Amino acid sequence: MKKYALLILFVFSFVAAGARPGYAVSKELLQIMQELDTLQQAVQNLQKTVDTQAAVLKTLVEQASDNVNKIKSNMDDLRDSTQKNLAASNARLDSMTTQIQALSESLEEAKSRIGKLGEQLAQTQNIIQTLSAQPQAAAAGGSAPGPGGDAKPQPTIPDPDSLYKSGLSCYNGGQYDLAIQAFKDYLRYYGGTDRASNAQFFIGDSYYLEKSFKNAITEYDKCIERYPQSDKAAAAQLRKGYALLELGEKTAAVRELRSLIDQYPHSPEADLARQKLKSVTPTRRR
Repeated sequence: MKKYALLILFVFSFVAAGARPGYAVSKELLQIMQELDTLQQAVQNLQKTVDTQAAVLKTLVEQASDNVNKIKSNMDDLRDSTQKNLAASNARLDSMTTQIQALSESLEEAKSRIGKLGEQLAQTQNIIQTLSAQPQAAAAGGSAPGPGGDAKPQPTIPDPDSLYKSGLSCYNGGQYDLAIQAFKDYLRYYGGTDRASNAQFFIGDSYYLEKSFKNAITEYDKCIERYPQSDKAAAAQLRKGYALLELGEKTAAVRELRSLIDQYPHSPEADLARQKLKSVTPTRRR
């Protein structure tokens, strides 16, 4: 449009200067005007084309932008969904792993319990056999041979390992009556062995765990008096002090615990006795 205005200005200047006669100028001016109209029409058509293409391009850009946003949104949703599914899968896997581990531990525990029950059953059978054999042994010792001079067969005495393990198994399994009987049998047959002091201590401890504290004290005293050099003497004295406290005999219990500390000052039982004394005797104020 700027070029068109300049051209018109040029034409009018040329006419005003009188460069040519009027007719020739008019004809030439008309031709120029026609060319200018044609040029103007072409420029307008070009502008329309540019505007149309710009609108189309703008529409395409907007559509492309919308599509990109939709794709991005879909990708975000897909990512979130994938992460959730992955987290859920990991959680399920962890849960299954934990359950399998728990089942495995339960199975091992069940196997262990079955094994212990089998051992306890075998030991109990041995004890029953021993107990049933004792009356037969007494009868055989006090009766004369039968007709024909045949003597009654002597009962079989259990070996020390089986008898001791039987008592210990019953003690650990909470079968304290059977444990007491088994350890008493052990002392009857094998009272001079190294494990006799242990058997005597476990008799007292079985009574203690049954809350038969007077019987426990009696058996602990036997352990202390008969086996003063054994490693169970200090433990028996400590448990005797505990039993006296359970019976409400605080003065006797304190005396027993202090005696233990004096005799075995560096033993673990002495440390336990000191702790117990702190809890049962008031602290003196300075």
